[in-house]
This record gives sequence, structure tokens and C-alpha cells, in this order.
Amino acid sequence: MLNEEALSASSAHLALRAVTPEEPAIGRPRYSEAAGLEHHPLVTDFLPRRYRTIGALVIVAVAATAAVEALHRFVVPLAGIYGFESTAAFDLSGAGSVAAWLSAVVLGLVSVTCVLIYSLRRHRIDDFQGRYRVWMAAAGACALLSVESVAPVHRLLTAVAAYYTGWTALRSHAAWWLLLVGLPVGWIALRAWLDARESSLAAVTLGAALASFGVALASYLGIGPAVAPQSEVMITAGAALLGHWMLLVGVVSYSRFVVLDAQGLIPGRRCERTASKQVKLAKTRDENDVASRSTSAGPSGQRRSSREGVAASAPIGSPTTEWVDGSELEADRYDDGDGNAARYGNRKLSKAERKRLRKQKRAA
Repeated sequence: MLNEEALSASSAHLALRAVTPEEPAIGRPRYSEAAGLEHHPLVTDFLPRRYRTIGALVIVAVAATAAVEALHRFVVPLAGIYGFESTAAFDLSGAGSVAAWLSAVVLGLVSVTCVLIYSLRRHRIDDFQGRYRVWMAAAGACALLSVESVAPVHRLLTAVAAYYTGWTALRSHAAWWLLLVGLPVGWIALRAWLDARESSLAAVTLGAALASFGVALASYLGIGPAVAPQSEVMITAGAALLGHWMLLVGVVSYSRFVVLDAQGLIPGRRCERTASKQVKLAKTRDENDVASRSTSAGPSGQRRSSREGVAASAPIGSPTTEWVDGSELEADRYDDGDGNAARYGNRKLSKAERKRLRKQKRAA
């Protein structure tokens, strides 16, 4: 659809430029040819095609996470001197910190990429179960998590649920947001991973993202060896931020795979295996048929095999006046030896031709 729009816009642009000097200046275009849509990249052109681009994205992810961790490690201890407000932007546990803003941006990019994947995957003809719909659900979940990174609404929801039910479990009512948010998001993540596992790079990076989220959750709930409070915050926030980055890398990797697959640049391994099996079965069937024909008993079977051998050895371009063994056709039964059969090309004579031949013989 985007290509057709670009071509139609280009045609209209060229039609506007095709003016003569005699025409008034009011009908002339106001932009040059470089302003045409065919000279601008489409949406899918922004997706990386090379592995080194994805590798550079991984390096940026690790560097950004390390920078945020270093800022928290060296700047936050200065809060006792300069005041807490001056270092709140670098506190990993704060909602308005640099880490929260970076998580919101990364999750927003993940949401946009999931929408792009959905727009391409829904045109796949072998997806009879409609697995492509999970990417729209993933886009919505990432958009909500992006808002949650800078505006932690879940804290109010869990507090209200704990107040009215009187049931609290885990740290800071974590059981409630794990139940209300964790289960749906986990189901969407599992479905998305199952759909993206045909791309090895996407499967590995998405698996790394899920592992990072698991480490962050375990550190937040105190599962594992006891560490200092500052180290616990760094492990929890750093693993969560790295998980967001790996999620972006995984979704971008799968979007690259989908774009190349839609362009026919990725061979279908399953189709190739099925075709090779069919070729082997056909070859085996032909060999069995040849063996059964060659071992058929009786003189009729021998004559049939000899005829098949002669027919197979006959030249392809043999003329119509020859049999398949190269011999000439027999003379027509209406030929009386006077050479008229050769004149009619050794074909069956019509009734009028036979009558004319009889008249000629009587006259002779």
C-alpha cells in the first residue's frame, strides 16, 4: 500500500512538473523532484538489515545500563551533602529518574515495533490460528508498561486491593501486582516468544530479556544471597533496564526477520524438507515400478519391456511418416502399385479420391 501511494504521488508530481513555458507560473510545482515520496524512506526502511547494526544496538544497551548504574553508584551518596532533591534524578528507585525515563523510551520503541510486526505478520497465509494477534497485545502491554515506568500506578492499585481484602503477601503487596499485571504480561511474553522462535537471534535475545526480568524480580523479593540495600537496588533496577533493552533488541531482530521473510529472502526450511521428502518418495516409487516391470514373467512381459525400450530410445523429433523404430509406414491399403499413394502422402484416401482412382484405372 505504501509503495502504491508513493508511485501515485510520484506520477502526480511528474504530471505537475510537465508544464510548458507558455503556461502561467501559477500552475508550476512549488517543490523539486527531491520532495517526491519515492525519494524518502518507508517505515520498514528504518529496521536494521545487518547483524552489525543489531550488535551496535546491544552495545548501546549495555553501555546505557552501565552508565545509569554508575551514576547511581557515585552521585546518590552525595545526597547527604547537597540534599536529596539534587540527586533524585539519578536514584534508581525514583519514578522520575533517568533510569525510569530511559525505560519508558525503550518500551515505547518496543510498542511501535510490535505494531509494525503486526502489520506485516497478519498477511502471512499459513497462520491459520491467527497467532499474529499476540503482537498487537504485546504493543498495548508495552505501551502501558512505558507509562508505568514514569507513573507507577500499580502502587495505588495494590494498596487499594490490600486495604479492602486485608490480604498482603510478599514485599510492598507484590502479590497483587504480580497477579493483576504479571500473569497477563507473562502470558503475552510467552506467546510472543513462541511466535518469534523461528528466528534464532530473536529467540535468544527475548529469552535473555525474560531472564533479566527474572533476576530483577528475584532481587526485589529477596530471593538469593543477602546483599546491601544499595546493591539490591542496583541489581533490581539494572536487571530490569537491561531486560527492557534486550526486549527491544529481540523485537527488532524479529521484525527484521519478518521483513526479509515477506520479501522472500529467507528460505522456508520446512517447505524445503517437505519437498525433499516428496522427491525421495517419488524416486523410490519410480524405481519400484521399473523393477516390477523388468521382473514381469512370460513372453508378453518381455515383449512389453522391449517395446518400452525401443520407444524410449526413439528420437524425439522423428517424422510422422516413420514408426518409432525408424521404419517407413506401410503403403495404404488402397494403393494398387501405381505410385498414387506416394502422391497422397501415405494417408488414408477419401471416398472421392478412391472414386477418381478407379476411373483412372478403368480408363487405363
